[in-house]
Amino acid sequence: MISCELIIIGREILQGVVHDTNAHWLCKELLKLGIRVNRIYVVDDVKEEIKEILGLVIKRKPKVVITTGGLGPTYDDITVESVSEALNMELVEDPRALEIVMEACKRGNLELTKERRKMAIIPKGSIALHNQIGTAPGIYINYNDIHIFLLPGVPAEMKNIFENEVKKYLLKIEGREYYFEFYLKIFGIAESDIAPILKIYRERYFPVYFKSHPKGLGEEAKHILLHVWYLTNNSENLKIMKEIKENLLQDLSKIAYKIEEL
Repeated sequence: MISCELIIIGREILQGVVHDTNAHWLCKELLKLGIRVNRIYVVDDVKEEIKEILGLVIKRKPKVVITTGGLGPTYDDITVESVSEALNMELVEDPRALEIVMEACKRGNLELTKERRKMAIIPKGSIALHNQIGTAPGIYINYNDIHIFLLPGVPAEMKNIFENEVKKYLLKIEGREYYFEFYLKIFGIAESDIAPILKIYRERYFPVYFKSHPKGLGEEAKHILLHVWYLTNNSENLKIMKEIKENLLQDLSKIAYKIEEL
């Protein structure tokens, strides 16, 4: 199993000014790649706090660490500096990172100021990741076989770098698992009605995960959304998921008004 921890950096998140969507999106995308997120931290733009959390994370030796936020040109964008100090890595102006920043300036008809050039300074030995829609490069660090990715906090930029750069590194990591899932939309019963059935299935098919979510308002719209998922190192276990789905449809149809497969 490949474990991952996320560090979401930004005072604006802690103050409720900005709603964090990065962690939610990353958790879903990583799971699709067979990588499980075990912990998520939200940290202030304070160097000592970033260093403290990263130190705790590194001690647990997860295979993957991803940070978001704090890569920009302003005084409080201190993620790169904090990470370099925590890992005892020298900061240098990287030719590839500078090329990415200069390309972004040209694209946006911007002057290459001292503040913008700051974004080309990254830990020595790390790899600059191309940002196709913003200015700040992402950064990849292989630290004692822990794969660390520093990504921008702007969701569109974070997603762009993840899809076009980060994924190719993650896909090379050995130990990724297969992720299987399905959803059922169940009408006409309460969550308490489905609980005994799910308890039986959980015991019978452990470690397959079963989670029910009450949804909707009003009698006609109310339903239970059942999410069933399995993270396994054997692709043949897809057969188990098909068996579970068939059995659930049969058992739930005895008590539910209607069931929709999603």
